[in-house]
Amino acid sequence: MASAQLQTVARNGTGEYRHLYELASKLYSDAVAQQDEHLLQEACALAEAAQQLRPDNLAGLNLLARIELQQHHLAAAEYWVNRGLALKPDSASLLYSAGHIALSQQQLDKAEDYFTRSSRISRVATKAANFLAHVKLLQGDYVEAFRHYRELVKTQSRDKQIRSKLFESASQVIADFYSEELEQDLLRYLDFTDTDHSQLRSLTTSLLKHKLRLSEAGCPLELETIASDNLLLKSLTRFYFCDPLIERLLLTLRKSLLLSCSSNLAIKKDLLPLVTSLAHQCSLNESVWYTTTQEEALVQQLEMLCSKMLNIDELQATDIYPAMLLVQMYKPLIHCEFFQALTQKKLQWPKMMDSLVRSAVTEQQNLSRLLDTIPTIGICADSTSKKVQQQYNQNPYPRWTDIGYSQPGNYKTALQSAFPQHELLPQTDNGTLNILVAGCGTGRHAIRLAQYFTQVKVSALDLSHSALAYAKYQAEKRHCHNIHFMQGDILQLDNLRETFDVIECSGVLHHMHSPITGLRALAQQLKSGGVIKIALYSATARQKISELRKLWGNKLPGKPAEMRLIREALLQGSIEGDWKEIYNSPDFYSLSACRDLLFHEQEHVFDVLELEDFLAGAGLEWIGMLPPPDSQELLSLTGKHSSRISPEEWHTLEQNNPQLFAGMYQFYARKP
Repeated sequence: MASAQLQTVARNGTGEYRHLYELASKLYSDAVAQQDEHLLQEACALAEAAQQLRPDNLAGLNLLARIELQQHHLAAAEYWVNRGLALKPDSASLLYSAGHIALSQQQLDKAEDYFTRSSRISRVATKAANFLAHVKLLQGDYVEAFRHYRELVKTQSRDKQIRSKLFESASQVIADFYSEELEQDLLRYLDFTDTDHSQLRSLTTSLLKHKLRLSEAGCPLELETIASDNLLLKSLTRFYFCDPLIERLLLTLRKSLLLSCSSNLAIKKDLLPLVTSLAHQCSLNESVWYTTTQEEALVQQLEMLCSKMLNIDELQATDIYPAMLLVQMYKPLIHCEFFQALTQKKLQWPKMMDSLVRSAVTEQQNLSRLLDTIPTIGICADSTSKKVQQQYNQNPYPRWTDIGYSQPGNYKTALQSAFPQHELLPQTDNGTLNILVAGCGTGRHAIRLAQYFTQVKVSALDLSHSALAYAKYQAEKRHCHNIHFMQGDILQLDNLRETFDVIECSGVLHHMHSPITGLRALAQQLKSGGVIKIALYSATARQKISELRKLWGNKLPGKPAEMRLIREALLQGSIEGDWKEIYNSPDFYSLSACRDLLFHEQEHVFDVLELEDFLAGAGLEWIGMLPPPDSQELLSLTGKHSSRISPEEWHTLEQNNPQLFAGMYQFYARKP
């Protein structure tokens, strides 16, 4: 194609450079959009021909640099951009390209300098300001990153990538004092869509604690003042709180509201928003909070009253909604004994109540519909797998509401960026990667893979029918059709008679009776040259949890009331020991997550030094570890890219930082 284009240009006689440059530029754009390496090579040939005609043209040099960068020819890209900068050191476009080259070389300080200089010259010619914020995020300078994204979102609020990065940086920031301006920004952010609002949790929590003057001694503000706090009310409907002091405040408020409102079955108008928001919070955290005997008795009476009232033909929504709302502060609607009767009634609910009822009814109807539509690969025979299946059928995990946003990209490119020293995933016949998510749970990760990676076909397998129904429901809501859900055990994978280019198995093998048997079953379904991502519990990071689990012995708490009681005992310091590490985990603050964290039916833990032998036992080769979140500063001390850090070096880092892998070891291996 390139030679034909060159002949055409030559026949034109004049304007050769402009024709070549425009053709090369268009081919480059098409190649990037289509992830087509052949088109990139054609674009490169045309751009080089143009450059020979006008060696000092800045646009041509910049185009060559961008093409070589896209082909991962970093030395060549740097050569062309440096030639351009030698001619014009203050070119915003060339500095912007130089920043991207430095980024690809993992030279973050250098990238920061280039993007800073580019944005100072022009904030509109390039997206240098956006990438300067991105570099700050990569450097682990979350406060600065948040400051940059906070400014960017003022003018680019529709940009999903900006929103996503704003939230990512916010997740690592704590407010040192109350700021009304920050509160107004957070209220705005909580209304954004296509974002994971739970990432605003820590910042919102810290700001609220300053605003409400909340401390171990309590909260000095009156109920009416708290009940009108917009930030608290909106936050309660967006994410579940993960803070002991906030939980204690909300428990106190809830009990006060129940006792004061249940006596005459009426909720004051100024308290109604708080009661409704607490009902949302109960749904989000799956009723994980401790309940006193007095509260349990009152809620049970209200629940029975609601059941009787729903049998009255002339019933109006205004007659029953106060009692229903009070119950929902303690029990998600779908777990109330009157739920089925409620679905048969066509009532006009007050505006604040309507979304609670509609979402609960709609979700439950869809989950029931989908349960029988998921194919199975075989009946589970392993006794441990059966116990785990029962746990996740009772408490599907994790419960989530949004997948957040990622820039659509290519899986192989992303993997190559994480492990640049390896040549991974040979080209497939049709260019599409066949990916298996083994143990997909409620589907968030599988849906993210299918939504945000191009040219992938995703299969998602899990033991739990309930978790899969939730996953399929969420996939339907997002019109995600390139994903196939299946029910079954990893030990039955050979029934699929299918092999995969990529297998991702996160947080699953350590819940099997024999993790190595599970790994071998996965390896058998992996194509030669295929890649597998695995996540396993760290013995070091879970030391306190293992210590606590020993207290259960053979009597593992499995009932919600038992789990609530143990949570309360830990928070109150009634169990001897220092458990702060446990109740600082976000998983401690929802019922399904808490059960997964502390009360799982089966659990193995690993040491990083065991991982290579573990892989070898299934005929797999170690590729490397993904760096844990917020570890940039620590890893910089090694002087190595994270992909080049050996298991022995990871072990040393972990011994000095025991919570380094609190989120599990996440690593890649390859089938020879």
